[in-house]
Amino acid sequence: MLFPKYPKRDYLASHRPYKPWFNKREPTIQPRNHWLLFIVSVLCFLLGVIASPLSHAESGELLMKNKEGETSSALLHKTHVDLQVNGMIAHVTYTQTFSNNSDEWQNAVYTFPLSEDAAINHMEMMIGERVIRGAIKPKQEAKNLYEIAKKAGKKASLTAQQRPNLFTQRVANIAPKEQIKVTLQFIQQVGYENGEFSFHLPTTLTPRYIPGIPISDLHNTALKQRALAGSASERKATTDAPISGWGVPTDEVTDADKITPLMTQARESLHAHQLSLNATLNTGMPVASITSAGHPVHWQAKTTEDHTYSVTFKDGAVTMDRDLWLRWQPETAAVPTAAYFKEKVGADHYALVMLTPPQVNPDDLQDFPRDVTFIIDTSGSMGGRPIEDAKSALAMAIKNLDTKDRFNVIAFNSKYTKLFSQPMNTKPHNISTALSFISGLSADGGTEMANALDEALKSKPQKNHIKQIVFITDGAIGNETALFALIKAKLGEARLFTVGIGSAPNSYFMTRAAKFGRGSYVFIDSSNSIQKEMQRLLTKLETPVLSNLTLALPENIEKRGDIEIYPKRLPDLYAGEPLLINIKIPNLYPSTTESTDKVSPAALNNVVLTGTLTDKNGEIHQWQRSIQDSGDIGEAAQQYGIATSWARKKIAALMDEKALGRKEEEVKNDILQVAIPHKLLSDYTSFVAVEEASSKPQNAASSSQAIKNILPHGMQLRTVSYPQTSTGKNLYLAIGALAIVLLLMLNAKHLFFFVLSTLKGTGIHG
Repeated sequence: MLFPKYPKRDYLASHRPYKPWFNKREPTIQPRNHWLLFIVSVLCFLLGVIASPLSHAESGELLMKNKEGETSSALLHKTHVDLQVNGMIAHVTYTQTFSNNSDEWQNAVYTFPLSEDAAINHMEMMIGERVIRGAIKPKQEAKNLYEIAKKAGKKASLTAQQRPNLFTQRVANIAPKEQIKVTLQFIQQVGYENGEFSFHLPTTLTPRYIPGIPISDLHNTALKQRALAGSASERKATTDAPISGWGVPTDEVTDADKITPLMTQARESLHAHQLSLNATLNTGMPVASITSAGHPVHWQAKTTEDHTYSVTFKDGAVTMDRDLWLRWQPETAAVPTAAYFKEKVGADHYALVMLTPPQVNPDDLQDFPRDVTFIIDTSGSMGGRPIEDAKSALAMAIKNLDTKDRFNVIAFNSKYTKLFSQPMNTKPHNISTALSFISGLSADGGTEMANALDEALKSKPQKNHIKQIVFITDGAIGNETALFALIKAKLGEARLFTVGIGSAPNSYFMTRAAKFGRGSYVFIDSSNSIQKEMQRLLTKLETPVLSNLTLALPENIEKRGDIEIYPKRLPDLYAGEPLLINIKIPNLYPSTTESTDKVSPAALNNVVLTGTLTDKNGEIHQWQRSIQDSGDIGEAAQQYGIATSWARKKIAALMDEKALGRKEEEVKNDILQVAIPHKLLSDYTSFVAVEEASSKPQNAASSSQAIKNILPHGMQLRTVSYPQTSTGKNLYLAIGALAIVLLLMLNAKHLFFFVLSTLKGTGIHG
């Protein structure tokens, strides 16, 4: 009884001798019970905090579970890749299999990564032996077709792009115990650097940090409209879509729910997320080795005459928990210095040109003192092996600084910390201080990159010093566009180099940030490659080889104003890096022979790259390399995919313009004019495939399931950060606090006697 009552008559007739109806009992103090009440109150408070699914954001972490918790998946998923490499172009057939092992109809949502250069130009859905070919459509139109088909009980699939390296696959109406395959085909340029070719295929992603304030928390209408203004068409296209991720849209990342798929650990997906590979490499030259650091491979020559090799995983299939990097190295005598590949589509001529810089001894080049700022990401997503690899890479870079250099270190997560107030020289005590600082770093909190980048970009280099920034991170953020704009706006004369860390870094951010920073990038995909990759980067830092690059085409072609070349602005070339140029020459072969535009193919013989290098005495030398489209490559150079590759580069360039402030509607229109005729997936186009007949019974129930991705190898679970400003934590803390107040009111008397008894025990009472 919380409030014991005495007989009323005692209050109404106080003059009468008090005679209780029952014996009055003095309240007894029961400390143990009050402690119990206190504990219950605190637990209520904590419950108020824990009630929020984002409550862990208070400590900079988010628990990655779906609404059903960690229940087993009704849908199993696996992927098979057929890879065909011809010269510099990779043709990939990427087949995803969705198996419904439940007793009810299922709709699947799967968010998956590919390389940022992947140009998806074909999609089809296979149900048993039936094949339904997908069609490229404007994004909204494709989504409408998919939703209508889904509602009508038809099988359908929709492939949409969320980022250049992140896509969503939706499959509707998978029958119980049924299997549906969705096949994508894409073109991807092969990488080439330091005499080594590579093919990159991400298989999972590092959960991305979402900065900003949730749009649902923006009570100011003007702020909300401003937040949505930058991506109005995208939000309109996806408003009705079910939320598939753990993120909530914010004023900085309005599509956060589309880029934050749920994650699980590899051991919970023993029968899913398996990747198998059949690769054929038509290298055109003898190969010394074919390797993959994270995935042991078996390779052998298929033919010795035309240098074709087959490659498979040694273990048959691998778990999709890290990026695949397939690398092949030509024999030394066969290392190319230039190449020209072409494709004719109608009357249009497309070309991919590769020109490598000269091989020079770094000691022969002018050596400037440098002012280097190292930025290291210590956010929660770097937890586990990535932070240790990042620290090792940073320590190695600092130990390799020259005596005439100056340096500083900025570590960041939710906030940033600068080691020195200003760049310091490389005397031993400064190096020792830096190494001690690095040793004490650990991963925790959010990924607030902008302030750390801004701090590094605005620092002033010492006179006659080259300003360089080395950014070590996994790139796991969702606001790439804003960061690109920041780099471009504040770069000045500096150069930004990125170092990708982890089993599945955001390579789109890493490569584009380096591009906007006029620098270069490296990926460290295993602890064993830290020394090798960092040494490559340090060589680049010390020896930029070519600058002031210009490209010359034959005069009768160059005078035409309709030739499109990407990149539009040629970058500086660093040691070991080739220049890759994508060219389109419209109407090179006019249909009418009377046309004055007619240009002989032979006229394209000389593509000339010119640049300058400075020797150690400060003297500037001109350097030149050229290639012809015949003789060097012959008929084999006519390759399918060159035109698609060019279109993908143009779309990327248009997206860069959007990042730098061009109106989205203008960019969208320009991209549609490229993406639709080339049948390319983009930010504004999607592939949709719909079965003609309905197969699901009208009364059959169905459910939707988001297929989880596997956490990258070496990464810890529960390390996804979320900004404190976007958690709504205050609401839940207020609920918890209110619970305490109510319980205090309910237990006021007991607490009063408890305090009184305590005071008696201490002798403080009056």
